[in-house]
Amino acid sequence: MKKITAILFFISALTGLSLAQKFTAAVSKNKVAVGEPFQIQFTLSGPGSGMKLPNLNDFEVFQGPFQSSSTSITNNTITQSTSITYVIGAKKEGKFTIGPASVNSNGTTLQSNAIIIEAVKGNANPGQQGSQSVTPGSAGTNDNVMVKAIVNKSKAYVGEEVAVTFKLYFRVDILQLNVTSMPSFDGFFLQDAKENQNQVNETIDGVTYAVTEIKRTFAIPQHTGKLMIDPLEVECTLRQRSNKRPASLIEQMMGGGFENVAFKTKSKPLSIEVLPLPEAGKPPGFAGAVGDYSYKVELSKDKVKANEAVNLIITLSGKGNLKLVEAPKVAFPEDFETYDPKVKENISVGAGVGGSKTFDYLLIPRHEGDYKINNLDFTFFNPAKNEYVTIPSPELNIHVDKGDGTGNTSANVYSPANKTDVRELGTDIRYIKTNEPGLKDKNEYFFGSGAFWTGLISPFILFFLFLFYRRRTIEQNKDAIAVKSRKATKMAKKRLSAAEQHLRSANKELFYLEISQALYGYLSDKLNIAGADLNKGTIAEMLAGKSVSETTITQLISTLDNCEYARYAPSAVSGDLNMIYTNTVELITKIENEIK
Repeated sequence: MKKITAILFFISALTGLSLAQKFTAAVSKNKVAVGEPFQIQFTLSGPGSGMKLPNLNDFEVFQGPFQSSSTSITNNTITQSTSITYVIGAKKEGKFTIGPASVNSNGTTLQSNAIIIEAVKGNANPGQQGSQSVTPGSAGTNDNVMVKAIVNKSKAYVGEEVAVTFKLYFRVDILQLNVTSMPSFDGFFLQDAKENQNQVNETIDGVTYAVTEIKRTFAIPQHTGKLMIDPLEVECTLRQRSNKRPASLIEQMMGGGFENVAFKTKSKPLSIEVLPLPEAGKPPGFAGAVGDYSYKVELSKDKVKANEAVNLIITLSGKGNLKLVEAPKVAFPEDFETYDPKVKENISVGAGVGGSKTFDYLLIPRHEGDYKINNLDFTFFNPAKNEYVTIPSPELNIHVDKGDGTGNTSANVYSPANKTDVRELGTDIRYIKTNEPGLKDKNEYFFGSGAFWTGLISPFILFFLFLFYRRRTIEQNKDAIAVKSRKATKMAKKRLSAAEQHLRSANKELFYLEISQALYGYLSDKLNIAGADLNKGTIAEMLAGKSVSETTITQLISTLDNCEYARYAPSAVSGDLNMIYTNTVELITKIENEIK
């Protein structure tokens, strides 16, 4: 092994520039075969000199050092960094710890993080930058890509929100990504949040991954016990280095030795322990509000006339299970005519579920006098403080003057002060009939009439029509492939309805995703292509064999390519979404008309 005693780091500090000091170590993978080459990189941000490598006696240095530098500007701060990279390989099986490297920076000694490497038995060829090869369409593990489910808490009260995020970690290019199975979240009420589309880097066990969010939601448990969060499954096409043939460093730098690999993976299932709300301190009639809230009660006016409408407005604001909070039960005076409240919600989902919820009660006092509305205190459970919090409400007073006998016409409500139901006082005098009497000839009978014979014969006719229809249906459904093909267009229309919803909300990413799934689903059903064999080459070949024109096939492949590109770079895609939706519908119709 080459023993490197010292490597000089030097970065010139520019006038007026702020240089952050940070020294880190990262590897391309932390589980390798004996003799398999992998990279270890030491990165220093800021000035430095006199770097000392850790003990590498258990490893062989194949190549290096390779030096690179970079400069970045963030918030008027220029940061310069230098990286030193080695290609090394383990000499034997076992778990080895690569200790910290050190470097001098501005009179201070900085140390990098330690990294654990696991070396297993293998046939890796020295000099080849290997990576795991996965059989297309198979499921398993891959060091280069994984899906993780992350929750902000493993214990929660009933009604307390739990933030659940599904993230994709990857170290290779992902050409295509499809979510094949979403978790069901049984026992939870969900409030989905918008995913963070910004790609960030995270280091796990010394290995740096690019990370992006697949799904982010706030799950509110509805009952106690252990509730499960099912795995989220994805199917993706990776572009990674092939281990089928040796590739030199020069070939790797030129982009050679790559292959596309189909791979399936899923997150691990998680369990949330849901606790019941404490009984101590729970007030009678508790409405189930959990979170942190403020509360406001007001009347639209406190002085009215009898039969004149007034509004009681209760506004609840804050964060928590706001959507599930029921309308407060208010004890109104008996002389008030009341109606169910009109509920208005203004709820948003960001760092949590929050906003406001308004309950608007319409009240109509029927008699004059002074009235009070009290006992409007609101109680919620604050899980952060583990206690019930009661917000008191002031006593509301309403002064009702004598009405004018006509009621409030603007309220448009029934008022017994000026209206009464019509009652029949006797049987000797009947109401005058103003409509046609509908008299019939006394010699006209139903028996023997046309309606009589029609009603008698029609059940037999309908029975034979049913037998004919049933036999025809059985004959048509014998061929399962033909049935699937006939229903392909109907299924495509259902899938396109989801795309139309995203079109209205101008959500480009989800719009293109639904368009892509609608086209692939239609072609799979119409051409009877299994999901594992569903690709653009097979589709084009099958359509050509069924006499579909080359122009239509080219339009179809172009649409699928645009959808795949739009899913990973929605901001880079332009065009009228209405036109794209219309063209997709016309494309399916054109294929349906041309196919034989």
